[in-house]
Amino acid sequence: MLMDRGAVLVTGGARRIGRAISLRLAAEGYSVAVHYRSSEDDAAEVVGQIHSGGGSAVAVQADLSDAEAAASLVSRASSLGPLCGLVNNASLFAHDDIDSIDSESWDAHMDVNAKSPMLLIRSLNQHIDDNGRACVVNVLDQKIAEPNPDHLSYTASRYALLGLTDALARGLAPRIRVNAVAPGHTLPSEEQTETGFSRAQSESPLGYGPSPEDVAEAVSYLLGAKAVTGQVLFVDSGERFLSRVRDVLFETE
Repeated sequence: MLMDRGAVLVTGGARRIGRAISLRLAAEGYSVAVHYRSSEDDAAEVVGQIHSGGGSAVAVQADLSDAEAAASLVSRASSLGPLCGLVNNASLFAHDDIDSIDSESWDAHMDVNAKSPMLLIRSLNQHIDDNGRACVVNVLDQKIAEPNPDHLSYTASRYALLGLTDALARGLAPRIRVNAVAPGHTLPSEEQTETGFSRAQSESPLGYGPSPEDVAEAVSYLLGAKAVTGQVLFVDSGERFLSRVRDVLFETE
């Protein structure tokens, strides 16, 4: 049986980067609430793998575009015990630009990528007792340091979550630390070929891109770094130093 370091909720914790985060935290002794929207089988697989390794985990379903569902998720995840951590990893990523953007796309990205993390953090703040301590890690994107006009609603939602990270790190201390990681091009998108993805990673200053496990390592560090708050840790192999006119998807295919 692993040492119990407390319970952590990982949104979007069943697939891609979220899966790596869930497994890393479980391996380090955290009990993990693996959130999913529609990937029930993937969530069950992650929970099963954690249980097989001697850890504690539960799958929790919620559509984060639904404000009520998002607000109740912390309470449901607390079946593992009081939460000591929240990883806001789930996100919506769809393309639009200044010509194609509309209210529907804007609202959809803001609901999932900014409003739901805010509601989850508010709920966490309401659930911990006066002497409790917790940490939030928001998963952003290196685009906050090197933006371009593609994926406009998505990018704006990342800036909104960046602002929340700074404001709430100031406002929720000392009870809750709030930090963020900003990954670079870590996994191929649905529209990207393997060739384009490999090219994108190889063009980073380090010559290779981050892996999901690299991002998970950064999240783990921030959860345990008791003197760190209000920080954004870039895990991008230096991708933010590149000056791209358009999104990497369009420049490497």
